[in-house]
Amino acid sequence: MQAAAVWGWCNWLTAEATRAGKTLLLLNLDETPIPLTFTHSQGNVMRLDPARAWLRAPRQQSDRAVQRSYFTHVGLICNDPAVQPLLPQVLFVGANLITNAAFATIQTELPGNVYVKKMKKGWNNVKEHCIIIRLLTLVLQPLRERYQPLLMFDAAPLHLADEVMEELATASIWYLVIPARLTWLLQPLDTHAFAKCKRHLKMLFQDRDRRDQEDNSTLVMVRLVIHTIRAVLQGHQWGPAFASNGLTGDQDRVSMFIRRELEYERLPLYLPLCPTVEVLRLCWPRNRVVNEAVVWIPGPHRNPAAASGTLGPAPPAAPASDPLAPAAAVAGPHLPAAHGASSVGASSSTAGAGAADLALGAPAEAPAPAASTARKRLHQKTASQ
Repeated sequence: MQAAAVWGWCNWLTAEATRAGKTLLLLNLDETPIPLTFTHSQGNVMRLDPARAWLRAPRQQSDRAVQRSYFTHVGLICNDPAVQPLLPQVLFVGANLITNAAFATIQTELPGNVYVKKMKKGWNNVKEHCIIIRLLTLVLQPLRERYQPLLMFDAAPLHLADEVMEELATASIWYLVIPARLTWLLQPLDTHAFAKCKRHLKMLFQDRDRRDQEDNSTLVMVRLVIHTIRAVLQGHQWGPAFASNGLTGDQDRVSMFIRRELEYERLPLYLPLCPTVEVLRLCWPRNRVVNEAVVWIPGPHRNPAAASGTLGPAPPAAPASDPLAPAAAVAGPHLPAAHGASSVGASSSTAGAGAADLALGAPAEAPAPAASTARKRLHQKTASQ
């Protein structure tokens, strides 16, 4: 039932975008924890004390506090490889994990689309999530003539907060909620991206320069995460991931793994139906009430599911005889790599250096006028907090 609700909702959004003359830009946002160290991994270099070799096994130098410490990567992927390098990648680091000197150092090494924020706790929250949506809105603004953004995310409470729903409505970003018990099956970041990132990050951690042992462990790991973002998230095409999960407006290319898990040899036809409150309840957490006043805001310019200006408030489910057929989203045009939006800055404690080269420590480029405006807006927002 939940998979059918997600696919029917996605097919309807695709059909509405096609009806409005737009191409859906499929986006997926999710958080993942990043450890400060990887232990018990094959290939790790252990230290052996020759004088006490008979007494203890080889061990990796890492105290218990480091082993239990994590920070957060808020990742974004999309189905257009030309847009992917523009998408913001945000790292939230706890204040107790990084010194002011290390934080100042990493600010000068960040690519234009990577942001690091030092917080009391290294985890996302509603206020920071709203800032990420505003940042995404500014980055995608030059593409809105062709694209209608569709942001997919899981049913974490902060993703469904009233403030976040309002922010999505204001930005005219459509959204699709992946139910909590289906993220492992349908969410592209969980099914395709994060596993690749963690494997690559472990490889970099094991192959890192041993001289980095003298640096702050958080600084070392943030640098490795930046390399991983450039190599994995920006180095792969994620369109097939959305297609294999049935999130491109039809389910013709759904993977055999998903079909086996759902016990279907051949999937039925999922009609493009506007989600009713009952459908939303299938996607929302069981213990969370769907706030209809926020989810379905009257007026096409405020309704997140009617941002194209062609829809009204939530209509009832379409009848089975509805002739509207789902339309598949297509990849967007090739965009130049050096786009002004990729240098959009962050708040006073969020770093975005705007470096265009892959090599860390490269001199930062001067931000474009639009990027400077975005930097000021986000600075004002964070300063007020």
